Amino acid sequence: MKTKIIILLSIIAFVIAMPFIFNKSVTISDPHRLDVDGNFILYEWVEARDGQGPDWDYNLTPVQVSDRVWCFFGAMEMPTKENAGNMSNSCYIKGDDSWIAWDSGPSYVFAKQAYEAMSKIAKLPVSTVIVSHEHDDHWLGNNYYKEVHGAEIMGPESINVNYHKGDQTRMVKALYQNAIRKTELVPVDKSFKETVNFKISGIDFEYVNVGYAHSEDDWFLYLPKDKVVLVADVVMNGRVTSNRDGIIIGQLEALKAIKARDWNHLVPGHGFITDKTAADEAVRYFTLIKDEVLKGIEEGVRPDDITKVVTLDEFRGKDLYYLLSSGNVYRAYEELEMY
Repeated sequence: MKTKIIILLSIIAFVIAMPFIFNKSVTISDPHRLDVDGNFILYEWVEARDGQGPDWDYNLTPVQVSDRVWCFFGAMEMPTKENAGNMSNSCYIKGDDSWIAWDSGPSYVFAKQAYEAMSKIAKLPVSTVIVSHEHDDHWLGNNYYKEVHGAEIMGPESINVNYHKGDQTRMVKALYQNAIRKTELVPVDKSFKETVNFKISGIDFEYVNVGYAHSEDDWFLYLPKDKVVLVADVVMNGRVTSNRDGIIIGQLEALKAIKARDWNHLVPGHGFITDKTAADEAVRYFTLIKDEVLKGIEEGVRPDDITKVVTLDEFRGKDLYYLLSSGNVYRAYEELEMY
């Protein structure tokens, strides 16, 4: 009897494993179904949806933050078909003879409509796009600026390392076709190893590398003469951050670097507060996680119980608290256990 059961289980295991056996010899028409090792990825590819009808209307309205800076503020939620990925903040900076874009948003269509809105303020080309980090809600509009404006793309080298033309990012998989149509992954033209100062269209910039913080390679953009800092996801306010790719210590170090600059306006990656208090909530959140998790570790709280002990009740009323905060605490425990 035992022999029959073992044989039966072996047959079942073989059937389940069949798609993965000799998978490098599978003949497929689209090479992007292969992972980096050349293995066939099952159930990952999303077929093109209905592409009929007009482009998605993002209904974009730019908000003037300072004399030179206008921004588009996204929804305080995760990317969905209903918001078409418009859930992060992106900005335009008015130079002497061109616009400079800070993060280009979730799609070609978004970037095109953002430019149309900005053209009503000043009919200037976009000469440069500067990217904050590799999360795709911030830069999938790059190919619009590259194809239509011939813009130079500056950003983290991690985008070129981790993303390639034809890859399907979460936005490409999630959004309706009329929102994601024409969106193509294009490489960053210029990347840097460390903080750099430069001038574009008469404006002085400091492009500041804060390293591994919210993602593996984060940058913020400082306009010293304008006293404006564009920080993307190392600062969020009004909602709880997602620290799925980040580290607590890196976040706190990035916040110190931001605080060290002289600024009057700060634009977060998510959230609507842009005055001198814009970073305060992020400082409190990451400081509280660090202090409370370290206290729990010292008191012998086990990893599986840390989210019961560290509840961060101060942030319970913030958007995405119930979805993201416990995961942030658990990952903080894994990080700080070795701190």
